[in-house]
Amino acid sequence: MAEHLKLSNVTVEFRLGRERLTALKDVSLSLAPGEFGAIIGPSGCGKSTLLRVVADIIQPTHGTISIGDQPPAEIRLNQLIGFVFQDATLLPWRNVIENVKLPLIILRDSNRQVERSPQELVDLVGLTGFEKAMPSQLSGGMQQRVAIARALVLNPQVLLLDEPFGALDEITRQRMNLELLRIWAESQTSALLVTHSIAEAVFMADRVFVLTGGPGQVKAERPVPLDRPRTLDMMRSQPFFDTVNFVRDALYSDEMPSESNSPPS
Repeated sequence: MAEHLKLSNVTVEFRLGRERLTALKDVSLSLAPGEFGAIIGPSGCGKSTLLRVVADIIQPTHGTISIGDQPPAEIRLNQLIGFVFQDATLLPWRNVIENVKLPLIILRDSNRQVERSPQELVDLVGLTGFEKAMPSQLSGGMQQRVAIARALVLNPQVLLLDEPFGALDEITRQRMNLELLRIWAESQTSALLVTHSIAEAVFMADRVFVLTGGPGQVKAERPVPLDRPRTLDMMRSQPFFDTVNFVRDALYSDEMPSESNSPPS
């Protein structure tokens, strides 16, 4: 399998006064081009730290990271990492289309080639007609659609998603899961999602990575045997239940699950 995103033995330590806290320890994982991965683990296990290391916001203490055979710093400098947080973090004084355009304005590069214009991305995320709406006039789900469009405007090589729907109600969350998968399929970028929901991780991802409690280590890796495009009916299927049960067992077991890297039968 070709590797687009690769972490090799990544350790992240923070200094707290005279002590050192290890957030991640010897984490190794990879994604193929266009693959969707999900990371799940207990609170405080370093899931968000892992995304920030990939985004070059935090530097690893040990280990290496590459995105398309380049270091994250190079990818970040070229504005090729898209990041969506749990909070949409929209500028309240800018309307929808202006928020989507923001990375282009900051970059100030008139020669930058983009696959889709801000208007096309607004259309892609289903907000046609809301271009002039202010963030305060949008629901939480609509604000996250704007954040996703903004993250995609510079054609990122990897899309990082840190609990993007964690603050939404269950009905809106499932609807947004379907919308995100549709948008991701059209963008053809690799994606890495952090979530606390086992069902969401399995429904969204091609592969699920289970982290131990802090310091975070990859405890198990599980391919998801569901076809694409995903439908809600798949959440009633035996392969879905089997994968959810495997991930749940991995989360709550003190031991590494057997055949953790093998596809389910």
